Amino acid sequence: MVIYTTTYDLEYKLIIEQGFHKKYPNVKIESVQAGAGELKTRIKSEAENPQGDVMFGGLTYSDANAGIWEKYVSKNDSTMPESMRNTTGYLTWTTIQLENLFVNVKAAKDAGIDPNSINSFDALLNPALKGKIIWADPSSSSSAWNMLATILAAKGGYESDEAWKYVDKLLANGVVVGSSSSACYKSVYDGEYVVGLTYEAPCVSYIEGGEGDKVKLVYMEEGTSAFPFASAIIKGAKNMDLAKLFMDYVSSEEAQKLWASSTARQANTNLPTTNEFLTDMSKIKLVESDHKYLSENKEKILAKFQELYVKYQ
Repeated sequence: MVIYTTTYDLEYKLIIEQGFHKKYPNVKIESVQAGAGELKTRIKSEAENPQGDVMFGGLTYSDANAGIWEKYVSKNDSTMPESMRNTTGYLTWTTIQLENLFVNVKAAKDAGIDPNSINSFDALLNPALKGKIIWADPSSSSSAWNMLATILAAKGGYESDEAWKYVDKLLANGVVVGSSSSACYKSVYDGEYVVGLTYEAPCVSYIEGGEGDKVKLVYMEEGTSAFPFASAIIKGAKNMDLAKLFMDYVSSEEAQKLWASSTARQANTNLPTTNEFLTDMSKIKLVESDHKYLSENKEKILAKFQELYVKYQ
């Protein structure tokens, strides 16, 4: 079975190597790891002769009608909370992702900035941070797209002039738009940048690994968003039975409990989150996300972002 995946290394090891492969040791697995945009482009180009069987992670509401997925509803779908059920027939929800800032403490101090002052979207407009902020490309990274949606929602709304003025100011402050979500948090950890606009799970992994004095995870004062992420079977997959088995596995209580113990939040919120390093959701300010609007207007929003971005290149 060939898995195309956007998951970060620890998540892949936990769910695939320690979970699925341990349960089904006779299934030979090959994987291709890349950003969501790159993988979806690849799947489209391979449509006549699919090389992958499943897309593991990285899919959002707007991907349901891409025309590149096989219709399949997991046998465990009814055990999920109603909001996390496969209503489209294509997307099997696996995790919930929160957006956050990731701060390198030493790099901030070296730039003459109090690391604790980087606590909000507004704090990113500090001139001392010019050229020291990294963000993945919202057109190719699903987590970066979610961050853009979060910024707009937190700053007044998707069509709000004030929200787009903020995006303009942020880009004017020399934000570096990187190639992938992993490059974003890794380069902050390495001290190449002071701040990354990124997502929760890999950042928590650093802190869980004892790096909490080196890096800080910050939920923005204005609020963050909780976005569900899904997996799907690639249309015409050559190993269809295994692909269906995989969807049944990732939505099972067994796999969801693995996620609940990890730094990624599980989609099945009927189960308790058991990782002590994850902040309780009730203590995090959330902004509302209009998934239907975002799905229908993604291209328009990305075009507007690109229009602003090129001004500063």
